[in-house]
Amino acid sequence: MPSIRLYDQYALINLLQYWHLEAAMLLGWPPRFWRRAASKPKHPFFGHPVLARYGGMLAATAKQRGLERCKEKGLTRMPFLFSFQVMYVIGRLRKIEAGHSQKLMELAKKAVALVWGISPHRLEAELTTHVAFGNLSKPRTFAGSVIRACAVGYGGVVRRGDSLVVVGRGTNWQLVAKELVKGTAELICLHGLNRLTDDTYEQVISAADGVDFEPWMLQTGGELWRRLLAVLPAGRPVAEMLMHLARLPARSLETLMLAVIEQPPWARELLAGLGAPDAEPRRWT
Repeated sequence: MPSIRLYDQYALINLLQYWHLEAAMLLGWPPRFWRRAASKPKHPFFGHPVLARYGGMLAATAKQRGLERCKEKGLTRMPFLFSFQVMYVIGRLRKIEAGHSQKLMELAKKAVALVWGISPHRLEAELTTHVAFGNLSKPRTFAGSVIRACAVGYGGVVRRGDSLVVVGRGTNWQLVAKELVKGTAELICLHGLNRLTDDTYEQVISAADGVDFEPWMLQTGGELWRRLLAVLPAGRPVAEMLMHLARLPARSLETLMLAVIEQPPWARELLAGLGAPDAEPRRWT
């Protein structure tokens, strides 16, 4: 189906754009950025136990996976033609989706409810060009300001009366669904964050939640998530496992995520015991 292929192409564009000239001029060349993470104290991920060591590998693997899918999905790998195809795909999606906003928003909610097991009534979807909402973090750099100004999707958790709901906004259906997925993951992770004191919570969010980090998280996050899914125990909902991960002490979570990359069989054992009825609080080192 042509429209499905367009969404596939758009997803690849969102990943592979960071290795093309326009993004590299604004953000820097990804391989260089990740090499500096291990040696430059001023680097935003210097000292990060996972990203300083494996950020470059995760990004390179994600890029290679994306390039291998280009031929299958009909996306050009030629730099000059890539820019033209980006404009074509965005324009075609806008035309195809015109007049179908309500049905597409409901479809996005149903898809996310199926993935996460969340009630559709706790999801708010909106197809719009005005994607920003809530209290947005202040960009730390000029590049961050540009990213925020050019944002095409936002997702997160907001309070509606006595309830927390997930909001996803985007300029096309694929982005709305993606932002709802991310927002639901944020809601699940509150099972860990709500154990922090108010001061600690503010420090964590201030340090970790920044639009400047978005390009680097998109480069690495997909591959790390793919590896995590590969070692999750069968028969247990992903949402449940993510909740248990969110409740781990920071050092234990770091140890587990390193195991996901370095020692998948051990990571599989650790995850199998996570949240078991007779399990003790996990503090791995």
